[in-house]
Amino acid sequence: TAAPRSAVFQAAQCGVCHTVRGTGANGAVGPDLTHLASRLLIAAGTLTNTPDQMGQWITHTTEIKAGTLMPPTAFAANDLHALVTWLESLK
Repeated sequence: TAAPRSAVFQAAQCGVCHTVRGTGANGAVGPDLTHLASRLLIAAGTLTNTPDQMGQWITHTTEIKAGTLMPPTAFAANDLHALVTWLESLK
């Protein structure tokens, strides 16, 4: 059986802080990501919501936005691509 598209999100424990309705992610600290792909901006309006900017945000949070509570997270390139692809599908 193929892993769910959200496997990287789940493995990285992103749902501890973020909610994505319809999944097991029920975090209350970070923003609700349920409709993330419908947003024009991410990172509290700091970046345009594009796949490239999303990847940069995930891996370089504190460099992009000082004071953010979201820690930067390192991923293998294929895992980052899978994560960003899944996040960009959340409409």
